[in-house]
Amino acid sequence: MKLKSIFLNWLVIVILLLITVILYSELENLNIIIVIERNFELLCFTSVIFTLFNVAVLVVREYKQKKELNMLSNKLTDLTQKGKYTHIILNPENPYYKLSKSINEVQSMQRDFSKDYQRQQRGYFSLLEYLTIGVMVIDQDNLVYLANHAFSEIFDKEMDQKKIAYYYVLDNFELIQLIEQAFRTKKDQHKEVKHRADSEKYLDVQVLYVPLSKHHFLFMCLVSDITERKKIEQMQMDFVSNVSHELKTPITSISGFSETLLQGAIDDSTVNRQFIEIIYRESKELSELVNDMLSISRIESNKNLKLEKIELQPFFKESLESFTSLITKNNLTIDVQLNENRVILCDKSKLRHIINNLVQNAVRYNKENGTITIEVKVTQNEWQMIISDTGIGIDLADQQRIYERFYRADQARTKKVPGTGLGLAVVKEYINSLSGRIKVQSTLGVGTSFTVTLPIFNDL
Repeated sequence: MKLKSIFLNWLVIVILLLITVILYSELENLNIIIVIERNFELLCFTSVIFTLFNVAVLVVREYKQKKELNMLSNKLTDLTQKGKYTHIILNPENPYYKLSKSINEVQSMQRDFSKDYQRQQRGYFSLLEYLTIGVMVIDQDNLVYLANHAFSEIFDKEMDQKKIAYYYVLDNFELIQLIEQAFRTKKDQHKEVKHRADSEKYLDVQVLYVPLSKHHFLFMCLVSDITERKKIEQMQMDFVSNVSHELKTPITSISGFSETLLQGAIDDSTVNRQFIEIIYRESKELSELVNDMLSISRIESNKNLKLEKIELQPFFKESLESFTSLITKNNLTIDVQLNENRVILCDKSKLRHIINNLVQNAVRYNKENGTITIEVKVTQNEWQMIISDTGIGIDLADQQRIYERFYRADQARTKKVPGTGLGLAVVKEYINSLSGRIKVQSTLGVGTSFTVTLPIFNDL
């Protein structure tokens, strides 16, 4: 194509020279052959000069076009491989102007798509960081693609270093096995695992298979800390087990002594009253156990407060009246230190239960001729009631556990004292629902003091 262009240009020049010679010969009345012979060298020189000039123009034009093509090629390479975005500016007369314009338009579209993609990616990553469950994404080469903050916290590992094999990151054998199984089967996996063999932390793990195309896939590992849920489940199991055990004892006694009475012991005046008293005592203990269980159930199902105005002096007097006969029977002295009749706002039912239970314990675990002291202190933002006794006391090792359900202190000291082991658990739940706190101070053989601190609620 280039040689053809040069030849055509040279031919045009030769024709123009011949036309010039003919015109000159006509003007001078000379024979054209003579004119050509006289000016042959000049004609050849002129032809060569014009040809060389034409070749030079073509070479320069070819160089410019090649340079522009290289620039367009480099621009396409930068666009597809390096993601660089700089427009190509050419003169509208340039033969590559339309091509450069199209490339610039494609480049603008790609830049917009890239910005949208980056914005969406930042949004997804931000969302992952705010999730409370741990998320780790693994590519088909076993490399960690990303992991959020929750995942790092659960496994106590810094996950900033990506593109590292997942089995170098995880130190949980069960979890690694679960991921390997997902890789083998290309199916979702789900399992509850222990965080570590020596740990009490439990994890709920899901490994999800995410196909991207025919030959590309990812695995998403979702990890939730279910330690608290496991504790609650264990507590529920323990609760059912303890309830069954606690119910079995009085029911067995009632059933056994009732059967003995029915078989003829009811006519034996030496034992019938004793058996009936045992049945009565066991039925009362059974009733108390059921009431405590119902109280716990009500606390867990209803957290709402029914606030009422309460005058403290008459309220304490009324609450303590039910213990008069028991206090007299055990030769106990009760001292209520409440000089000022303050009015507070509180849930009357819950407050009465707290007072009754703590006073009942002070009576049950007191010594004969002992003393029970109830002191009430009111400040601007909260008020306290301190219920103390001079009883057997609570060992320091037991003081941290007395609020557990069905827990009773040293059986050697308390086995003669009736009780369900639920009383203080109920008290603790009620105090928590009132946004209060309870503290115990006790010395073995000296006595026990419970301090209950409750907020003063604003008037309705």
